[in-house]
Amino acid sequence: MGGQKGNSMLLATASAIAATMGIYFFVTLTSLSEDSKQRVSHLYNAYIMGQSIHNVISGHKENIDYFANGKQLSAFRHLLRLKEYYHNGEFVTLQTLVDDSVILDTLDPTATQRNGSDIKYDTQRTGARIRFLDADGQFINNSSTLVYDVALFVNLAGTPDATSNTPYADGDPFFYILMDPTEPNALGYERTVNIDTHPRGILSTEDGGIQAETSVVLPQDNE
Repeated sequence: MGGQKGNSMLLATASAIAATMGIYFFVTLTSLSEDSKQRVSHLYNAYIMGQSIHNVISGHKENIDYFANGKQLSAFRHLLRLKEYYHNGEFVTLQTLVDDSVILDTLDPTATQRNGSDIKYDTQRTGARIRFLDADGQFINNSSTLVYDVALFVNLAGTPDATSNTPYADGDPFFYILMDPTEPNALGYERTVNIDTHPRGILSTEDGGIQAETSVVLPQDNE
């Protein structure tokens, strides 16, 4: 997955590592373990997906920032200007984002490495729950309130792992990141991200932002 202007969903620079870990430091990619590289890549991919959705809703393509002071629209006005899958409360899938030319798909680094062949993310189970936020950062549940921002709760799903699909049931998608357990294939599973700490979802800056080592799970964790 990548932005239309060349944003790559694959980890390519140390600055991407810095962004996910909330600090800046000199590092070579070879100094990280293979598992750490995969965790950071998954988190970066989820972040780019969230940022891409945020750009659509905020008016990036229209060269208008509808979240800026004096530019806010009511939730109802956003429903009129946005396609239905970007509406408040909707779960927009990766497949929809690809079809809508918002981002480009890419390979799942963990499944590709474990299977020795190119495998992509599950584009139907990967996606984000959209929640409009008011001026106080609270979820909006009516149409007249002005929208100041959005919270985006990402599920990043891979194919079931043949060797170790724990903590998920055999045959279910392997969720590297799970922020919305209300989706059918995620029912009953625990979130991998602390939503109390990060109530705005994947684009959270609270407490240094979401950390790859504590919020991304891998099938090899349980081998």
